[in-house]
Amino acid sequence: MALPESELPQWPRPRRPRYSRPRLLHPDFGEEREDDIIRQPDLRQHPLGQRPDAASLWPAIWLLLIFTAGSYWSWTHPDVNHLGATQRLVFEQGQIWRLMTTLWVHADIAHLLANCGLFIIFGLFLRNYFGLFAFPVLSLLGGMATGALALLTYGPETRLIGASGMVYFMAALWLFLFLRHADYLSWTHRVMRTIAFALVVLVPTQFEPQVSYRTHAIGFALGLFFGWLSAPWMKPVTLPALSQQEEIEFVSNATEMEEELLP
Repeated sequence: MALPESELPQWPRPRRPRYSRPRLLHPDFGEEREDDIIRQPDLRQHPLGQRPDAASLWPAIWLLLIFTAGSYWSWTHPDVNHLGATQRLVFEQGQIWRLMTTLWVHADIAHLLANCGLFIIFGLFLRNYFGLFAFPVLSLLGGMATGALALLTYGPETRLIGASGMVYFMAALWLFLFLRHADYLSWTHRVMRTIAFALVVLVPTQFEPQVSYRTHAIGFALGLFFGWLSAPWMKPVTLPALSQQEEIEFVSNATEMEEELLP
């Protein structure tokens, strides 16, 4: 036999401490309430909560086509160093343009394919969430700076080729900007995600003598540095306004959630 509602025990709902309440996703989302109602905002209201737009892939695709063409040229002309960079050519003969063209050249198809995956991913994320300045402009400049610093640590005739230094620069830039701006997650959650990704994806499991891990480290360090410099003003791209139907659905979902949480 069921008891009438008036005779059921009335357990007080415990209040959650201030620090465990959900954080605001975005300054435009609204002010936090001081009562004990737990709200779960829609992640679509935060720029980094959006799915990336497929159109943001085009800069990375065009650059990959250039990399492929430059690599093919170097494979068909193995005896001539038209595009690669060495310390002597760049700093003694002043051929600064080689810091750009050496990004296009790869040793073989395996080297090119090894850079494609992360290049596409971080190119998409940087372009979609932080605009054209983050990618390709800042990423290309970071790749050139990485190559310049790496050449200074090698002999005058050592040739550095490939875009892996640029890829590590892009990875570090994205990770720092994510750490800084993904405020829909707690700091602990952001730090753990960043460290886990870096350890799993960026740290090599085996070392090969022909790979310049020094260049990778320089690129990653420069990416963190430029991320720190640009984070105060390089904000996530502003979201377009919701359509009328999306706004109705959002308000309806928020209302239903509030009704479920209210006593």
